[in-house]
Amino acid sequence: MTTKRLSYANVMATIAVFIALGGGAYAALKVPKNSVGNKQLKNNAVTLHKIANSSVNGNKVKDASLTGADVKARSLTADNIGQLGLSNLLGASGTATNDAAVTLAAGICDRSVFSANGVQPGDAVILGGSDISALNNASISGPTVSNINKMNVTVCAGAGNPVNQPANSIQLRFDTLR
Repeated sequence: MTTKRLSYANVMATIAVFIALGGGAYAALKVPKNSVGNKQLKNNAVTLHKIANSSVNGNKVKDASLTGADVKARSLTADNIGQLGLSNLLGASGTATNDAAVTLAAGICDRSVFSANGVQPGDAVILGGSDISALNNASISGPTVSNINKMNVTVCAGAGNPVNQPANSIQLRFDTLR
């Protein structure tokens, strides 16, 4: 039967382990307030798992610092958007006007470019109609935004009702969501 004796090397190794572990714990508890910033954080170090009932409050993420590019595709549900509130998603609102003349024979459709101050590529556009009597028997649909302040809209003349409007004469009310 052999008896184990403590050697100098074993004692020093044990002390070194306690110092290493204790020093890390001490540092974790004694880091000065507000001493960790953007430079110290690794990429993807901060995550938000939920919007509702999240343990992450407004003090953890800088206001207006997150954009649509920061949101993973298909990660938001209708419930999340409801919690955000529609007013937080509203973009531009106003009146769009046709850049060029819109001349369509009865029953014909074509895309037209409208100036719409404040719209941005990627905006979802909601059209609210037009006060132009020439468009009473026309259809306006499919608004898309491919350039800043420009909206592409499909205008269709009704059967038996041609559309012949000069530039800047068609006014469409719109709202966008971002």
